[in-house]
Amino acid sequence: MSKIGIILGSGLSHFTKQLENPEIIYSELGGIHKKSVLEGRICGKTVFLFTGRNHFYETYSKDKVYRNINLAKDLNIEFLIITNAAGGLNPLYQVSDLMLIKSHINFFQKRLIEKPVQCSSDGTIRWAKDCAIRNGIKVYEGCYYASSGPVYETQSEINFLKRVKADAVGMSTIPDILRANELGIKTLGISCITNKLYSGFSVKVTHDEVVDAGAKAYRRFSEYLKNLINDY
Repeated sequence: MSKIGIILGSGLSHFTKQLENPEIIYSELGGIHKKSVLEGRICGKTVFLFTGRNHFYETYSKDKVYRNINLAKDLNIEFLIITNAAGGLNPLYQVSDLMLIKSHINFFQKRLIEKPVQCSSDGTIRWAKDCAIRNGIKVYEGCYYASSGPVYETQSEINFLKRVKADAVGMSTIPDILRANELGIKTLGISCITNKLYSGFSVKVTHDEVVDAGAKAYRRFSEYLKNLINDY
């Protein structure tokens, strides 16, 4: 039977409540993100939920940055949904909207990602989009700009990102996707838009605000994840 893994981004950890008969596989305290792996069942399927991740700005260790992905490989997970909280650059996006990561711009240090690997396949993106349409859930497809952080974007950086046609920006996910593909794990990346980034004036963003916005988007996010699990 297929094993599905989901890495839950900031503010999205409430999804662990969807697990039937959850069992803790791994737990770690430290940093701003509690890190754990839980196993259980959703829609009759075996699902592993990963809460928290080691961001590149927290550690320069490849092993720590890739911890979730390497664990997924050890657990024989075949399909990994990798989520994040992201700032919305596309003017069409509103807070709580969902974006399938169709392409990306990678500004992580090249020593972390040593060779280019394709993001999620076109077939996987089409399947995820069709699943959303069938269930009446609005999702976008877009380009995710990945930077190492830890600070949020300046006004000049926002202007630049819009000029290069990025639709959303964040500090994670791309290392996860590229490492998973390198290990032969099928992936799908989903961004939850937790704040909008505007050209022309500055808007201060805090981590707590991002977490709160992710929590507010939980209902749509949770429904979509369950649809994907059921359909896989």
